Amino acid sequence: MLAWIALIVILSIPIVNVIFAVWMFIRRGTSDTVKNFFVAYLILDILAAGLGLFNGAFANFQGLFG
Repeated sequence: MLAWIALIVILSIPIVNVIFAVWMFIRRGTSDTVKNFFVAYLILDILAAGLGLFNGAFANFQGLFG
């Protein structure tokens, strides 16, 4: 349980999360459960960046300071 909590905390750090996800996916000693989790995580990251999933949040910030 603590390992999964640590994993979620590491994945909440920007930039580090993508590097860590790719590293854990490539690493040989990683269990299949963790690898499947990282595949889903990377797909979600790609979709979020590609489809602009977070554009609404950034538009709100521009309205505050612009």
